[in-house]
Amino acid sequence: MIELAEKRWKSCIEKIEYAFQPIVNIHTGNAFAFEALLRNYREAGFESIDELFDQAWQEDVLHHVDLELRKKALEKFAEYKQGRRIKLFYNLDNRLLCSSDYEPGQTIYALEKFGYCLEDLCFEISEKHDISLTSSSIKTLSNYRSQGFKIAVDDCGTGFSGFQTLYYAEPDYIKIDRFFIQNMENDPKKRLLVATIVNMAHFMGSLVMAEGVETVDELTSCRNIGCDMVQGFFCPEANSEY
Repeated sequence: MIELAEKRWKSCIEKIEYAFQPIVNIHTGNAFAFEALLRNYREAGFESIDELFDQAWQEDVLHHVDLELRKKALEKFAEYKQGRRIKLFYNLDNRLLCSSDYEPGQTIYALEKFGYCLEDLCFEISEKHDISLTSSSIKTLSNYRSQGFKIAVDDCGTGFSGFQTLYYAEPDYIKIDRFFIQNMENDPKKRLLVATIVNMAHFMGSLVMAEGVETVDELTSCRNIGCDMVQGFFCPEANSEY
């Protein structure tokens, strides 16, 4: 890629690594998927993950940088996946949806190279960045869906655009932010809000994932309210990254 010919970005990407955290079926205790978590950003020269993507956005190479990181995550996860039908959840910076260097169809080549099916990859769309859902960004989301990729809305309940993101993304999965899960068993307001999100998600045909589950009481509360999946340090199948 011309945009990544600069040695600095190539060097940064080479230093980045990924860890994978399980997303567990709350009823069976089996791993349904793994989320790719970016690591070694300090070794790559950034104080935070956000700073890395902010810099790529400012230099107008966000999509190309993300695509190279995407390939790296796919390659590493393929070593663990080894033909098993488990999904990879990959965080997508919202700004990529309206990035000027966006080029459709690039991910499919990487999937084929490393032996994935389209349904094996789920893009997580966070509400972290306040982007306008323009016709261009909506078209990009629709393009991902039409190609067969799964879509998840991350950090549900804490972002800028709220229900607007759910409306346009038509997500297969909705991930409830850790804030609402923490100490939920002792907080009636949190239980009400989580139950409302669960009911709405199921009405829309989406599965619900609770993020940051760290205690048995939180796990029990999530199960009682109707969450489908859990993710965090307290999981029936695994409690650590790899």
